[in-house]
Amino acid sequence: MKITKMKKILALLILLPSFLMAQEKLTYSDIIKIKNQDLFLKTVIEKGYSEGNSTSEKLYYGKGLSKDKMEATDWAEFTPLTGEFYFEQSNIEYARKRAKGKPCYYDQIVSEIKSTCEYNKIMKHSSSKNGSVNFTTYKCPGAKYKGYLGFAQIDGNGVVQLFPK
Repeated sequence: MKITKMKKILALLILLPSFLMAQEKLTYSDIIKIKNQDLFLKTVIEKGYSEGNSTSEKLYYGKGLSKDKMEATDWAEFTPLTGEFYFEQSNIEYARKRAKGKPCYYDQIVSEIKSTCEYNKIMKHSSSKNGSVNFTTYKCPGAKYKGYLGFAQIDGNGVVQLFPK
């Protein structure tokens, strides 16, 4: 009986770190629940992002932020005026190699969007950083936000973007 209990404890100790690591990865389920600034903040804080150089116009959060908060491994942004948000997984080729055969979280989210949501159309998003970029957009059932969820790869990074209505 003691051996069985020890085996359970050992199994828990082995599996707990991978379970906790999985909890920090952004998921499709996390994204479709975002309907306002408060839920965006809840999501990024619970997923281990730290606040970057936010302004009154944009909230910036990142993982692995540098001291000056200008560089990060992953980014999240929210625009309070429009309710627009995006998540960016940097260097997805590296993330894919590191995942050792499992999909990186960007690939997992895109896969779920494509299998769960209804294709809408190609939409352009313009920014001073990236210029004009084409996104494939979808209407997702059960989403709390109002708009279309889009995705694109930009300069080797995977981006999931809300296009508000």
